[in-house]
Amino acid sequence: MKQTRQLIITLFISGVAWAASEYSDYLAALSARESSSNPTSVNKYGYLGSYQMGESALIDAGYYLKDNTPDTNDWKGTWTGKNGIHNKADFLANAAVQTQAIKDYNIKQWGYISNLGLDHYVGQTIAGIVMTESGLLAGAHLVGVGGLKTFLQSNGAQIPSDGNKTAITHYISVFNGYNLAPITGNVTAGGSAGPVSPGGGNNSVQPSALTVWQPLINPSTAFTNSTGGVSYQELKTAIQSIIAILLFLWIAFVSWSQFKMWGANSISIMAMKSNIVRATALMMLLLFIFML
Repeated sequence: MKQTRQLIITLFISGVAWAASEYSDYLAALSARESSSNPTSVNKYGYLGSYQMGESALIDAGYYLKDNTPDTNDWKGTWTGKNGIHNKADFLANAAVQTQAIKDYNIKQWGYISNLGLDHYVGQTIAGIVMTESGLLAGAHLVGVGGLKTFLQSNGAQIPSDGNKTAITHYISVFNGYNLAPITGNVTAGGSAGPVSPGGGNNSVQPSALTVWQPLINPSTAFTNSTGGVSYQELKTAIQSIIAILLFLWIAFVSWSQFKMWGANSISIMAMKSNIVRATALMMLLLFIFML
């Protein structure tokens, strides 16, 4: 039974780890963070939809034409009609197009990141956080590629924030370790061989000469990400507590029923004690198995 239980747990955790590392899970986590997964959401700054995209993002994605106020989400300009989106209402009403739009935008953003050499920071530790592709992309989503560049080239000395005062380090940490193969073409995260100096200054981070390749996300982190911050150990403890309570209730019921039968002269006192002892021993055995 112990081996079977361990096998089930291993398979479950492995499945979660695989699922949580995919690009679709990155989008799900981003949507949950940005809008509580509400495609009709419009925040006080005029950002739209599940992923809270502004004018500049939708310009990059090809859905909106640049107007006189690209840094203000007043939506007074012209929509391109891409994928049947002709106005703000069309965009908010189509969750599938929003997902395509964020993909188009992410591809554009990663192009900026790569052209600036910021992808060479993948695998480096800045401000106590290991840089990954998904972390960089999320950081750029929050404060733009310019803000990401400032953070990386200052070696974490400068930490840009968005209008809600959310720091770039928070997004890089929360969205670290997802597989962005559909965006970057890479399946694993690692450093780039050879010295690179994206900023050319004294504060630039030099990637290590030796590339270290590792899985995008470990099972524990994957489980925590996919359950909204609940760790595997916390879930395990909660399940064990429930099992323990149920077993104690069961032994109480067995003891009560045996005592009732003895009171009705259906069994002897020795049989009653024997049955209760055996039930208690079984309960202790089950507790031992499930508490490992």
